[in-house]
Order: sequence, then C-alpha cells, then structure tokens
Amino acid sequence: MNLKSLLAAAALAFGATAAGASTITYQVRSIDNAIFGNYQSGFNAQSSPLASNSLSEFTNQFGQNNGYNHLSVNFEVGNVVAGSSVLFQFAPDAGYGGALFVNGVQQISTGNDLWWGYDWNNTGELLSSSFANITQGLYTIDLYWAEGCCNGGQSARFSVGGGAWQALSVSNLDALAVPEPGSLALLGLALSGLAAIRRKKA
Repeated sequence: MNLKSLLAAAALAFGATAAGASTITYQVRSIDNAIFGNYQSGFNAQSSPLASNSLSEFTNQFGQNNGYNHLSVNFEVGNVVAGSSVLFQFAPDAGYGGALFVNGVQQISTGNDLWWGYDWNNTGELLSSSFANITQGLYTIDLYWAEGCCNGGQSARFSVGGGAWQALSVSNLDALAVPEPGSLALLGLALSGLAAIRRKKA
C-alpha cells in the first residue's frame, strides 16, 4: 500500500470512530388492535403493514390518523459533550398516550392525550429525557405512541449544557460525537510520522 492510500485509510478509520453516523427512523402502522398502556408491546402487536422512513430531521412530521407510531433515534456522544447536561424534548400527537425508552429502559409512560399545539411551553404535553452528566458512548432513544384522529405536526429538539435548542436532525446529532481537539492533533502527528517514515525509506 502506498503512502497516499495509507494516509487516506487512516483518516477514514479515524473519522468512522470519531463521529458515528446518527439515524432517525420513523415508523407508523394502523391501529387494528387497541392495546394501550404498554406502548412498545402495543406497537408490536398490530398486524397492519408497517411504513418505515429514515428522516434527516424530525420537525413538523405528520403521522396518520388511527395510527401507532415508533420513533427511533440513534446517536453517539463524544468526549467533548461527555459530562454535559443534555435534554431531549419530543412533541408527538398522541391521543392515546405514549412512552419513551433510553437504551431499552423505559423512562416515562403516560396514557394522557398529548398535544403540544406547536407550543414548546406546553411542557406537560411533551415526552422528555434528561441526561445530567451524559457519558461518552452510543445511545438509542425510542418513543412509542398512538393517535386516534385529527393528527397534527410533531417535532423534537434537544439542548446541550443549557444552551440554545437544536432541531432533532441527523446533522445536529452527529455534532455530539465530535472528539476533543487533542484527538485530532494526535491523528495529525500519527499521519506526519507515517509520512516521515515513508520518506526515509525512499
């Protein structure tokens, strides 16, 4: 392998580990089995066809009337964000209520009719998850909810360290995985070393 290929491979490998690709997946199916309360089981118990979409952003997303919904958000936290407080807020239109899970563990469940009315100040109508001192690693947030009729626009957002709210988008989530500047400097030194070794052998 020549030096150019070696450097490219090293940079690609570092990029893959430094910033994992976030995903936002939204699934909807019609309600043909009215199971509410245990929303994850309720969603899986439906026999209706499943519509699944990969989204770049969950903003003003409409579901369907008489629908069971599942939103799955996968992201990575790098060492720049680690130790910070991170707050996620989700605004589903959930006439029959819903539940939120983090890494497979249920955090909140409510049978209340949730409708935020496009107003983030309606905090009682949101499903939220707060990380006081988030650690470095991979995370999955899953929401399950059910809506009867008259569905409206649904959105989600998050804030890091009490800073400005950011839309729940793949690009904003990817930024959470950014490594410390020192890690980038180490990569530069390593690549420089490889180049120097190659020159000496030439």
